[in-house]
Amino acid sequence: MKRFVIIFIFLIRLCEVIGQNDSLPYTLYRDNLILHTSIGINDAPFRLNDDFGQVNNLRYRANLNAIMGIGINYKWFALNFNFKLPGYLRSRSQYGETNYFDLGFSFEVKKWFFAMDIHGYNGFGLINADRISKNLEQTEENVLINDQLRSFSFSMNGYRFKNEEFKIKPAVGIAGRYHQPASTFYMKYTLNIHGIGSTDSIMPHSFFEIQRSLYRSHNISAFDLGVVPGWAYSNNNEGWQFGFLAGLGAVIQAKVYNYDNTSRGFLGLAPRLDLKFQFGYNVDNWFLMLTSSFDNKSIRFNDFRYSQNYYYLRLSYGYRFPEKK
Repeated sequence: MKRFVIIFIFLIRLCEVIGQNDSLPYTLYRDNLILHTSIGINDAPFRLNDDFGQVNNLRYRANLNAIMGIGINYKWFALNFNFKLPGYLRSRSQYGETNYFDLGFSFEVKKWFFAMDIHGYNGFGLINADRISKNLEQTEENVLINDQLRSFSFSMNGYRFKNEEFKIKPAVGIAGRYHQPASTFYMKYTLNIHGIGSTDSIMPHSFFEIQRSLYRSHNISAFDLGVVPGWAYSNNNEGWQFGFLAGLGAVIQAKVYNYDNTSRGFLGLAPRLDLKFQFGYNVDNWFLMLTSSFDNKSIRFNDFRYSQNYYYLRLSYGYRFPEKK
């Protein structure tokens, strides 16, 4: 009788385990080597707002060009590298040249998902420069080109999802896929180093009607640390998968600007917005996904504000090689 009870309990536990596995809303391809490539557009326009006299905002744009990405996923890690393809979407003589660098790395540790991103742009143009002065050396399209103006962003993010059945890898659609709807509240813990700089002044301050030491700066940067709460959703209907992550929070920010061999630093708060969307076809062996991401960085010194939007739109194709036995 005792043996019968032990066997009966064992069978109940076995059925529970099988039922739990069947009820999982996703499939992970953890042991499959996954290679993927993408093509799309990346951009990082930024704006400087203040009372400069003639104008109250300066808009800077990079010269857009097509971006190609190459990535690999295997076991616990994922690596993705993006680089620009030859040519530009706008005239180089009118909008200048922009060099671009992007690297992403992510991994999982127990219930945490970590993602690191590095973005670098070199070469921007000040749009509508004629509003400041007709005497600026601008192109026929009224663009003041600064090939030495650069922006940089390093981010380290840790995601913690409340619903244990929600996994970021199948939600993104590269190392997994969903079978049914799943949603959850999440917390994103974020660390960032970001800013803009130039070998000369960032702004054409000598043409401004109002003068401040900040306008002569050749570097504006910040280190910030904070939390972004949000909501995530993913679903797959007969191979068609779609989902999003959306969050809004704040960071504590240490910020500084440099001018005339002088540095001035401050401490404050800044908002953070987390937006990611994906849509496409995702089955066992391969996927074709359209993905987008929006990341806003900002620094404020009283009425002066620097705000930059890093975003991309990519069409990614990937193949999952059969698992080695």
